[in-house]
Amino acid sequence: MRPPQTGTTVRPPQTGPGPAAVRPSQTGTTVRPPQTGPGPAAVRPPQTGTTVRPPQTGTTVRPPQTGPGPAQVNPPRPDGDADAGPDRASLSPEQVPLGLGLQVDRQVVEQVEVLTRGQSSNQDWFTWRKNRITASVAHRIAHCRFVNGKSKAPPASYVAAVTGEGRSVQTRAMSWGVQMEAAAVRRYQEMKSAALGRSVSVQDCGLFIDARRPWLAASPDGIVTDSQTGQWLLCLEVKCPYKHRQRTVEDACREDPAFCLEITDHTPPASRLKSTPSASRLKSSLPVYRLKTSHSYYTQIQVQLAVTGLRDAELAVFTLKELAIVPVTFDPALWDATLSKLETFYRDAVLPHLRQDTQRDAAAAPEL
Repeated sequence: MRPPQTGTTVRPPQTGPGPAAVRPSQTGTTVRPPQTGPGPAAVRPPQTGTTVRPPQTGTTVRPPQTGPGPAQVNPPRPDGDADAGPDRASLSPEQVPLGLGLQVDRQVVEQVEVLTRGQSSNQDWFTWRKNRITASVAHRIAHCRFVNGKSKAPPASYVAAVTGEGRSVQTRAMSWGVQMEAAAVRRYQEMKSAALGRSVSVQDCGLFIDARRPWLAASPDGIVTDSQTGQWLLCLEVKCPYKHRQRTVEDACREDPAFCLEITDHTPPASRLKSTPSASRLKSSLPVYRLKTSHSYYTQIQVQLAVTGLRDAELAVFTLKELAIVPVTFDPALWDATLSKLETFYRDAVLPHLRQDTQRDAAAAPEL
């Protein structure tokens, strides 16, 4: 397992509120759009009425691939022409069969990503997430007793979370996260641009479906790009912990054992220190953070990196006191172990459930 990287924090004035994943080779059918016939032994999610969101503007430059993983999926960003985006009438979840050993054409992956931008404010996003294991639930699934051989029955709530049958709950903490995300992204762009000495942008993105495993998907909070070239740099995940909104990130680390970050050092690299003693003392007072590898956010980001094919990500933790930026690198060892458990859950829990639903619907249908 690759040791996690550490991150530093810069405290702004208070203003108010990877590598491409190394994957074992797979065989199977590649689904290409539009497909009208049924796929091999595939369970297809129902189609519901949704709203099409126009794609964003801008250009994207694909960085060179450095490993044997899948080619990176960089969504097209046409220049303001709504007609250039995917047409929902020609692309629906029914055309993308679900199951192990199946693949999906990268054109479909790109179209779905564009179609689902806006995420929770876009009904298409919910439609395409249905019946797929997504990054946000991967940690719970990978650590449940069922996939680890300690229980014969899968947790019904976990199956419901994948199939979209669970209850939709909006807690105060969730509402706070949605409310603060835009401010966190703006602050992140400022800090990241200053650190790199060039302008970067956080591009909105939708749902990325894994081209080699259409049952797996992820929705990063953004893709960080070079503002001049459009080149993808990394995935961005933003967390705005409501519980610690009035604390510094350092205080949250010290006071909450369950917090996602831990402090690894108080001395930045020598290259970042100024020559004056006063500046050195100021710099050395800032903590260095690391995302705990045992935390659910670590697994969530690993899924995002595996699905997008990127090597690196950053976690931005935002409170009303500061923004901490913590780098996270793709972890092949953890991903291999996690993927095996996710496949087990999908094969032995989700697919049987979907087959039962299909059989029940067929039995209830009136005879012609």
